[in-house]
Formats: sequence, structure tokens, C-alpha cells
Amino acid sequence: LMEKAGTGGALFRNLYRDFLAECTLLLDSSHLRTGHGLYAEAATLWTETAALIDRAGISGDARYLEQAGNILDDLSRLEREAMQALSHLNTRSNRPGPTRRT
Repeated sequence: LMEKAGTGGALFRNLYRDFLAECTLLLDSSHLRTGHGLYAEAATLWTETAALIDRAGISGDARYLEQAGNILDDLSRLEREAMQALSHLNTRSNRPGPTRRT
């Protein structure tokens, strides 16, 4: 369901990744590139998590849920790091073209 419910896959992380990739074409920012890279990694891990949860449901084997839980721990760290990097974006100083001084 996580991959097929109209989220663009990986619980919208594929969309985030693609959006951030497009942004890097407009803004030269190490923070943006870091956020993009981390969301690219997170998208892959969300897809893997969804597959493990699906396997657990089909097989009844709780070990798949344990594996998914371990990945979710990693995802929590990755997404926090991504948001921290993106929070350093300053639209005023990263805007292409001339900036207005106040």
C-alpha cells in the first residue's frame, strides 16, 4: 500500500527527491545538494521498508518487521539530517540573479 497508494512511491520521498533535484538546477547550495542526496537515500530505504512490511504481512514472519524497524531508525536520522540541511537555506542569499539590499 505504501508504494501503490498514489504517493509517487516511497511515501512521497521520490517526489521530494525529484523536486530537490530540480531545485539544485536553480540554486547553487551545498545545503540543497545535501538535502537532495539524503532524500534520494531515504526514498530507496522507504521502498525497502514497504517491501519488508509487505513480506511480513504475507508470511506472518515478524523478523521482516524487525528489519523494517531497523531501517526506520536509519530513516529517522536521515530525514532529520536532510531537514536540518534544508533549514539552512536562505532564500534571500540563494536566489538566482541580483539580490536587493535593505
